[in-house]
Amino acid sequence: MRNPLRRAIPFFVVAALAVSLAACSSGSDSGGDGKTVRIGVLAREEPDLNFVAERLAQQGYTMKVQVFDDNIAMNRATEDGSIDANFFQNANYLKSYKDSNGSSLTTYGPWLQTTAVQFVSSKHDSADALPNGARIGIANDSANRARELQLLAANGLIELAKGVEAPTILDVTANPKNLRWVEVNPRSKAAAFPDLDAMTAPSITVYLMKDPSIKALYEEAPEVYGTYGGTLWVVKEGYKNTAWLDVAIAFMQSADYKTWIANTYKGLKKTP
Repeated sequence: MRNPLRRAIPFFVVAALAVSLAACSSGSDSGGDGKTVRIGVLAREEPDLNFVAERLAQQGYTMKVQVFDDNIAMNRATEDGSIDANFFQNANYLKSYKDSNGSSLTTYGPWLQTTAVQFVSSKHDSADALPNGARIGIANDSANRARELQLLAANGLIELAKGVEAPTILDVTANPKNLRWVEVNPRSKAAAFPDLDAMTAPSITVYLMKDPSIKALYEEAPEVYGTYGGTLWVVKEGYKNTAWLDVAIAFMQSADYKTWIANTYKGLKKTP
């Protein structure tokens, strides 16, 4: 006599598999139940988004903040649905990433905060004091490198070819001090700084280094960092679970959040 369980086993296996696949397909694109979301940030934004998470919790949302040390990995995680969104980049950086990777990521909402790029040194008190052939650290990605070179050009340290939207060191047309360029991953600038005469970096990077010997020789003007460097939320195209994002953005535009940013970072992080 046949054991009836032998017929039942395939059914249970199929049923369990269906449940498993359904759970996997829900992914972070839908936020699971729509109330729990995972977001990616760099370490410099972790305190800010933890503060936002506290406010979202009051609205019934659970925001899990995941810190990345690799911009590209964070964007890929957003695109493949491992996380719901990220908050670390400006529109120019995203455009550069998409041009290089064929990505379907998109911004959501307006820019909410930014940091000015500074030109800093702990070895020299002014740009005039930089020696001939000084080693200067700049970012190794196209968006940040262009912004940093433009800061140096705006202050007369170098000249750049006119009409170039994203200049590189090949577009430096005048370099009176024969500066030597050291291209560095933005995440590694603090480690590289002791071997440099000076470097360009976001003011928050300088702040987090906690080095009282660092002097800001130049800083971007408000009209530059306000339009060029604003940090935005980024999701993949077609992302539907936006109710939590609307709540987060509304809070990040509030006086409470702006006051917290101003008090926490002593003016180094800017809000609109």
